[in-house]
Amino acid sequence: MTISQPVQASTPTELAREDVKYSVPPTTDTLEPQPAAEHDKLAGYDLWDSMGRPKYIVAPMVDQSELAWRIISRMYGANLCYTPMFHAALFASQPKYQPEMFDLSPDSLEGVAPYDRPLVVQFCANDKDQWLAAAKKVEGRCDAVDLNLGCPQGIAKRGHYGAFLMEHWELIRSMISHLHQHLSTPVIAKLRVFPSLNKTLHYASHIYSSGAQLLCVHGRTREAKGQLTGFASWPKIKAVVDLISPKVPVLANGGCPGSEEIQPCLEETGAYGVMSAEGNLYNPMIFSPHNAAAGREYTAQLPAPMREALAAAESELDLSGAGWDRDAAAYAPATFMAQQYLAIVRTLPSTQTATSAIKAHLYKLFRPVWAAGRHPEMRESLGRCGGRNGAEYAERVQTFQAWVDQFRELLHADFAAGLLPPDSNRPLTHAEVVSLYSGVVPYTHCQPYLRVSKPAEPAEEAKLRAADGEAKRKREVEEATVTDPDAPPAQRARPTPPSPSAALPPSASTPTNAAAPAASADPTAPLPSAAPSTVACAHAAPHPAACANAAAAKCANGACKACCASLRASASSDERNKDVACEFHEAKEAKAREADERREAAKRARREAGERKARENVEAVRRERDERKKVREEEKRREREKEGQGQGQAEVGAQARTEA
Repeated sequence: MTISQPVQASTPTELAREDVKYSVPPTTDTLEPQPAAEHDKLAGYDLWDSMGRPKYIVAPMVDQSELAWRIISRMYGANLCYTPMFHAALFASQPKYQPEMFDLSPDSLEGVAPYDRPLVVQFCANDKDQWLAAAKKVEGRCDAVDLNLGCPQGIAKRGHYGAFLMEHWELIRSMISHLHQHLSTPVIAKLRVFPSLNKTLHYASHIYSSGAQLLCVHGRTREAKGQLTGFASWPKIKAVVDLISPKVPVLANGGCPGSEEIQPCLEETGAYGVMSAEGNLYNPMIFSPHNAAAGREYTAQLPAPMREALAAAESELDLSGAGWDRDAAAYAPATFMAQQYLAIVRTLPSTQTATSAIKAHLYKLFRPVWAAGRHPEMRESLGRCGGRNGAEYAERVQTFQAWVDQFRELLHADFAAGLLPPDSNRPLTHAEVVSLYSGVVPYTHCQPYLRVSKPAEPAEEAKLRAADGEAKRKREVEEATVTDPDAPPAQRARPTPPSPSAALPPSASTPTNAAAPAASADPTAPLPSAAPSTVACAHAAPHPAACANAAAAKCANGACKACCASLRASASSDERNKDVACEFHEAKEAKAREADERREAAKRARREAGERKARENVEAVRRERDERKKVREEEKRREREKEGQGQGQAEVGAQARTEA
């Protein structure tokens, strides 16, 4: 059984054994002591105090909790942030990966106080040496390093990390203990719960005793993800808090889509802080009603160019009416948040924010507009923002700014048309939403995305997914530059209109040197397409309809790739198509099959290498455990021998004294 095949109790016998094994829950008094560390470093509550006892935490989110987003989150009350999850093996060994993920250049603000501290750097790993090598790169630029034991996604299963280490407790112990002993930075861990409360408690105690100086507990199981997310179990989090918090702080994660759930979560779980992922992504103001003053203090310390750009973003707001309650506001207009976020992106001294991260944030900020059925065309146009990879960074960012500017004008038109409540183009408090708008947050504002066992509005979700799919298809066509008719559909350019020769019989479909048609006298008319360099696809029987694609010049059937394949496939059932072999297209198909086979073989090789490495790690942990056991047994044997020798000498002495 490899690490990619988690060992799970599936038979009644195995379930019964597990029930017996974890029938007695651990207690604080029975927790095993942590191993001694080589370095003199902060531990437990000393670490917590050094970070300012943060209560409002931004979760680690792949490609989403990047520096620019951490800054805007801190502006609105977050007082501890995690980086995105970094792959320890790549971070340690790939020269390009680390600078792209975590900018350690002299001018960077990443991991630098007061702009980006306190900070936790999270890694996924299944090899203690790779994790240690990666963690050493960020020493001095963070307050702690975190082992991801909570990621439930398929990529974590394929890579053997995250929540898919939950069955490999000895491997977890070896990694956390190794870093705890050999790294000068404190080590912490983020985990998910088991369906069984007792097993969850044993699991948390195992992680603590391995050397973790802080635990964050996500109150959902590994299977609770996507449309099966469900509700987080605050009682399980509370049980872990009661068990572990006398030793080290415990944070709660899950079940807080909006700011109204923050305080109840802290009270019901007893956790020392509450962590937000999706709630923060859809509304970066989630912590603001609880910690607004600290957010303003943080903003005042930002570099002057960034502060000026952030202040300019307030022109988005209409403050002529009731004004803005900066201490209690919980929902801000999406255009305002987007302007501030892009202002941060533009004014970061050296760090470049990934286009994928910017696009993902804007999708989430403006989701309520599309969910309300307004301006779906902007969802499609956002997909085209960012430009091509060859474009300059400033140009790519400017495409997003232009998109936000366009969206602002559309929403202003909605206000003018009376589609939105008056005096709502400003940050709103929860009390104002209840009293002025009957509890309904205007669709122009960032707000929670409630996702439980299944979408509340399946039709709406299906419509949004369909819009995304259609937008992607259009982008592939519009942005393509390849005109080769044998190219895959995703690369093929928009088909040109059929040339005049397409109407001729197949035998007359030959290349011509006819002059291009004269330019239209109408200056507003679209430019004519260039004359095709090849004949139109014959698209012969059994497909009498004309095909707009160009024929491949070397095709024996005078057809495009798709039509030639259709003709050859029909040869066995249609006597008219007996002689439709095409060496050109058959050779290309064979070449494509070989390429697919090579890719599959390479994929299998990578998977097998990963599984082999995982098995080696598990075996190494077992050998190390067995060696320690042998050493302990040898020491006990020597102690028994010494005791026996001492007892024998005592008896000889007593006998001598008696004889004397």
